[in-house]
Amino acid sequence: MITLHLSLVILTGLCVLYSDEQAFAWVLGKKNVLSPRLVDILHVVVSIGLSGIIATGGILFLSRSFLLHDPVFLTKMVFVGALIVNGFFIDRLSVTATERPFAQLSKKERMPLLISGAVSVLGWAGAGLCGLLLG
Repeated sequence: MITLHLSLVILTGLCVLYSDEQAFAWVLGKKNVLSPRLVDILHVVVSIGLSGIIATGGILFLSRSFLLHDPVFLTKMVFVGALIVNGFFIDRLSVTATERPFAQLSKKERMPLLISGAVSVLGWAGAGLCGLLLG
């Protein structure tokens, strides 16, 4: 099960990196808008990957319930929770990147996008680092 869990982490992580690269290109103005089809596909793939990571992690947890007393594990769960919540925001916010260039957005419109991007980067990096520490 650990091999499947780690494989899902790596594959989903690669999809997240590609998604973030596309979003960063949009923010920098290298892309006026993103392809709605690509955005949808990436969101579905990452959502399925995160679901698989959570499912396999849950199965692994069954034999390691002592982790409930480990602050690193609890921190990892906070990061994973943030990723789950952020996934719902990304679903709604990503539409903007398929319709308008970032440069045309007001500061008020940019802020939720930038916060969501920061939560994504910090959530994945934090959960990954905590996972390595738990190794």
